[in-house]
Parts: sequence; C-alpha cells; structure tokens
Amino acid sequence: MKYPKSYIDEIKNRLKVSDVVRLKVNLKKRGKEFIGLSPFKNEKTPSFTVNDDKGFYHCFSTGEHGNIFDFLMKLDNLGFGEAVRSLAQRAGMQPYHFTKEDEKKEKESQKIQKLFEIFFSTCEMDLQSEYKSSHLKYLTDRGLSKNTIQNFKIGFCEDSKKIQEKLYSNNFTSEELIKSGMYYKKDQSDELVSRFRNRIIFPILNYYNQFVGCGGRSVLNKALAKYINSPETDLFKKGFNLYNLNNAKKECSNTENLILVEGYMDVVSLYNKGVKNVAATLGTAITISQINLAWKNFNKIILCFDGDQSGINASYRAAERVLKILKPGKDIFFTKIPNSQDPDDFINQFGQNGFISLIGQSSDLVEIIFNYHAINVNRSKASEVALLEKKLFNLADEVDDPISKKYVKNAFKNKIFENLIKNKKNNLPNQEALKKASLRLMLTKEEIIELSLLNLILNYPDYSENKIEELSTINFSFKDNKNFLSELISSLTNQNIRSKDNLIKKLEINFDTLLKKINMYANNKSIINNLDQNSFNSFFEDYLAELNLFKKNKELSNLESELVKNPSQDMYDRYLLLKNS
Repeated sequence: MKYPKSYIDEIKNRLKVSDVVRLKVNLKKRGKEFIGLSPFKNEKTPSFTVNDDKGFYHCFSTGEHGNIFDFLMKLDNLGFGEAVRSLAQRAGMQPYHFTKEDEKKEKESQKIQKLFEIFFSTCEMDLQSEYKSSHLKYLTDRGLSKNTIQNFKIGFCEDSKKIQEKLYSNNFTSEELIKSGMYYKKDQSDELVSRFRNRIIFPILNYYNQFVGCGGRSVLNKALAKYINSPETDLFKKGFNLYNLNNAKKECSNTENLILVEGYMDVVSLYNKGVKNVAATLGTAITISQINLAWKNFNKIILCFDGDQSGINASYRAAERVLKILKPGKDIFFTKIPNSQDPDDFINQFGQNGFISLIGQSSDLVEIIFNYHAINVNRSKASEVALLEKKLFNLADEVDDPISKKYVKNAFKNKIFENLIKNKKNNLPNQEALKKASLRLMLTKEEIIELSLLNLILNYPDYSENKIEELSTINFSFKDNKNFLSELISSLTNQNIRSKDNLIKKLEINFDTLLKKINMYANNKSIINNLDQNSFNSFFEDYLAELNLFKKNKELSNLESELVKNPSQDMYDRYLLLKNS
C-alpha cells in the first residue's frame, strides 16, 4: 500500500538519520556530519557518513546511499511498509489507517503470498519424495548439491490436480489462482490448467523476499518451450525484477561486483560452484530498471551472456541502452563466454577459478560500443573515421549525467586515436580534409534509426507482414524514407512479395540510391542475422520506441522555444502533458 507523502515526511521530520543509524552503527561527530564503520562491509577505516541536514547516509566503500527507510529495509531486510510502521512507532506516531480499498488490496496481496507458499512448498516436497529418483536425480546428475536445490526452493510441478485441490481446500478461489499467474483457463471453458505442469520450477522472489512468480523447465521432449516464465501480473513485472537478487545482495559486503546472466540454471550452477553474487534477467532484454535495481547494492555490474551470436547481439544492445544512465561510481562490464557456451556449461567445465578468471577479462561499456561501430571502418579513409566519431559522440550526448558524458566522449576519442589514427597519420588526409568529409557524410541519429528500421524490414519481409498496421502509422521525418516505406508497405500488401531478393529488386526501380544509403548507414547490419520472430519483434519495437522518443523530444524542444517567445497557460499545459506522457 502506498503511504501519503505527508505521513512519510512527518516521520522524517521527527527522526534524525543519525538517531536511526546509531542503533546499528557507532557514530562519531565530524563537523556537520557523523562517521562510522560501514554496516554493509567489513572495514577498518570509517567510510560511512550520515548527514542529518540533508537527511541521508552514504557509504563510500559500497556506494550505499539513502534515507532512514532505505537503511532499515537494506540492513534488516524489511519491506517498505514494515520499515514505515517500525519508524512511525519510534517517532511516536499512530499507525497510518488506510482506506477500505487500500486494505482490500493489501489483504489480496497477502493472500496471494500464501497461495505461492502452498504451491511452492508442495512442489518442493514432491521433488524430494515422489520424484527423487527421476527429477531430483536429473538435478543432482547436473552437479547440483542438495543444499543448492533447497536454497533456491526448486521443486517439481506434476501434471495432476493435487495442488489445485489443496488450494481450494485453503479457501482460494479460481480467480485468485489465475491472478497468481500459476493457472489459466483451458480454451473457452472454466477448467483451470496448471501453467507449470510437468516442469521443474524455480520460484522467483523480489528484492524484498516476496514471491512474485515462477520459472519452469520442461522435462518432456514434446514441450513447446524448454523454459517458461510466469506472465505479467500485478505482482510480477519482469523488467523490474532480477532472479536471485534478494540473495545476491547479501554479498555486497564481500564484493562490489554483481554478475548478471540470462537463465535460472546459470544462476543456480554458479551459486552451486561458489559464485553467489549472481542474478538473472527474466526472459527479457536487460532494462534500465533492472540495472538501477542492481546498482542499489553493487557498484559494478558484469553482464555475462551466452557466447553465441544472439548473446553478442544482446550485449551490444544492452550497452547502448545502459549508456544513457551511466553515473560516477557505477560501472557496467561485459563478459563473453567462449565457444558459444553459456555460464552453466563454462563453470561446470572450468570451475569457479576458471569463471572468475574469465570475469577478470571483461570489457567495459565504452569498449563494447566502440568495437561494434569500428569493426568495418577503413582507417585510411578520413570520411569513415569522421563518421565513426560522429556516431559515437551522438551516443555519448545521450548520457544524462554531465560528468559521465564528458568522460565517455573522451574515452571514445582516445579509442579512435589509439586504434585508428596512432602511427597511421601518413595514411590519413589532413585535418581540414577530415572536417570537410565529416560535414559531407554525417547523418543524424534519427535518420540512422529510420534507415536501420527499414533495413530490418527489408531483411525480414515475412515477419514484417505481421507488422503492417504498426508500419502504416509510422511517420518518418525524412521524405525519401517516408516514400520508401509507403512503397515497401504496398509491395508487402498489394503485391504480396515475401522474398527479400524480390522485394529489393522491386524497390531498386525507384529507390536505388536510398537502398545503397540503407546498406551503408544502417547500424544493424551485423546484428540482425538469423533472427527468429521474437527477436525480430524485439528489434522492431526498440526502433519504434527510439523514433517515438526522438519525436517527443523534438516536440518538447519546439514547445520550450515557443514558451520562451510567447508564454501562455494553454501552451504550458500542452508542454506538461507531453513531458509526462
């Protein structure tokens, strides 16, 4: 339940940060601040500070930062509501009384928690008893210890109505079973089906140790998918959670690194081999919310994806996405598993020391982005070097933090000099020629995104057929691209062209120059090979989102300019509406 701001502020007004922290940390006064040994890390020299005037604590050794609520939540592993109730009592305030609707939602949430507990505990017991000679053996044969299996509460969901009947006997309704995401209705009937039947299950807990969903691995060859996740529910938002972060965050006193992998078994296998500072994404591309969540406890995030082409593509896309939110003291690194292995395969073959050695060879975010864009640049052509610098500087301009932006640009500049210019000056035109070439050839990022989206569609006309409705609503900023898209849609719909070669042949008649431009400047030529439908959809949605963001920012900029010249309430309302949309 969400507490009103006035109630939270009143608790803050009544309690000094130092008074709350002092219960856990021996503080000494130093000027306007207090200092002490970090409660988040074993240390001999104080790095932990408290500032009552500003209302926060900060730990320089771990990067932990927050207010009195954050302190209790992190140190005592409490939920926000629990921290509020505890601090309100300490402040001599009455417990906040929520509305009947608030109380109803809270009771529903608590009841779903109870449902999860019954479901998962039953599956866990079944794995350890009825299925110990088959599915438990499957896990132990993969090298997992019984302690590891129990730590992750791994179980087996059989294809029977046993758990369903048990839930009914505990007064759960069909609606609640569906709301949990563990069941769904079969076809158009009222019969409920267990979503995870015949699967080994991995319960998912959120940052505050509450059950929110489940992952399942099939044990049947005929299953449509080896792994499935719970659907999005009121409790389970994939892009806002990380599997096992609730456990991994306990390791922040021992290391500043969090290793992020893709799968449940990667996490479980690494933990089983002694690597406990590990968490996993939940079937989605890494999101900014997940990175910020991980940064709560760790300064350095190491993305460790599979070594195949899809893993490499995922790393690059993650790098560009995360670049925007870089901030001082927080880093992102990337590790490529060799020989197309996944982390599970690698650590079982080379052990903990081998894996730690591999992690030590991680590349930073700047290197990943530079290598991706520079791989085909001809260092002897000034125009290509200039274009590379323009692309990289455009990306750097998107970094929100001004200090980080400055150093990212410098890092890109150094990379260009060290890799493309140093000791090659005789092969390059002079600086004036470089400048002229760059002015002639540089494109804006918006145009590059439009060209890249067109390139994606050209390469997958069969997948694009399912996106006709979305394609028809796109309003490109560049006239040639707009006309090209119109002709492309017509070729897909009216002429039913589904072959890439035939589509390009048809478009070459009127758009030969633009096709060459797409081939030269699209930034996805090396990462869209052999896409399946889901990967295509993900790329497609990413490009649409980027274009919409450009249009929104452009309109906001125009409105800001108009407001300066001719301020009016109507225009200001339009500006606020767009900004908050």
